[in-house]
Amino acid sequence: MLLSEIREYLKTKIDSPQWYLNKVGDKEESITIYNTTGSAPRIALGGLEQTSYTTKAISILVHWGKDSNKAELKAQEVYNAFFGQDGTIGGKRVIQFKMKTDSPVYVGTDTEGIIEYVIETIIYYER
Repeated sequence: MLLSEIREYLKTKIDSPQWYLNKVGDKEESITIYNTTGSAPRIALGGLEQTSYTTKAISILVHWGKDSNKAELKAQEVYNAFFGQDGTIGGKRVIQFKMKTDSPVYVGTDTEGIIEYVIETIIYYER
């Protein structure tokens, strides 16, 4: 599963003027998706052929203006696009989005005063 496939999935659920992969852009309102550290790969007894699912760990940065309420609302909207949901990403059926926190995590502001939140999840999906 690629970050670009996750971005395309999110674009069907979330409205954002700008999307980035692995870097923060210069727009005042944007969403960036990063690869992050997840759990070690799991292989079932019997080998890879018997392994039915795998995982992809991601971190999402919601970089959203200077209005605290709007930034928090957008971060919660992104969180809700994953929490308790299922779907298909890149042709793979998602089994579960395992959220790492109970809500988006406020991480402060950038040097321009833009408010930022982080959402982390591990995507469990069929191989």
